Amino acid sequence: MKKQLLITAIAGFMSLSFNVSADENAFNDGNKAVEYRQKALSVMQQNFAAMAAMVKGEVEYNADFFQRRADDFEKMSSIPWSGFAVEGAMPGDNSDALTAIWDNWEDFQQRANDLQEYAAKLSEVSQQGSIDSIKPVFMDAAKTCKGCHDNYKD
Repeated sequence: MKKQLLITAIAGFMSLSFNVSADENAFNDGNKAVEYRQKALSVMQQNFAAMAAMVKGEVEYNADFFQRRADDFEKMSSIPWSGFAVEGAMPGDNSDALTAIWDNWEDFQQRANDLQEYAAKLSEVSQQGSIDSIKPVFMDAAKTCKGCHDNYKD
């Protein structure tokens, strides 16, 4: 229930674009921006981990469950990025974000955009219900996540 409430609350901010100004964010200081992006990324990670367990065969594939996780992952994929663009959140306190994000801002933005595209594809292909058609798209999304973590997360 709490997870669904968090997803719903964060999804309310879906209209925020990656390039919004600090005045247009859902938070008013660097610490809140860090907290915002961390919570959004955590929700994304939880949904992704549930799908990964099915892709790896660790748990039985359930098409309806996978579809819901893929849909939530897609909805969340545009949420965290504005939390990186607030003064004081670069990288911010209590954060694993590396300063390389802001040194390579265009690359970071491109990776965020790529992830959003893969998340949309994953949601779309999961509607077909075939784990075989899902796996390659899931792996593309996973590689995108890993590439960003390798370069931009401590």
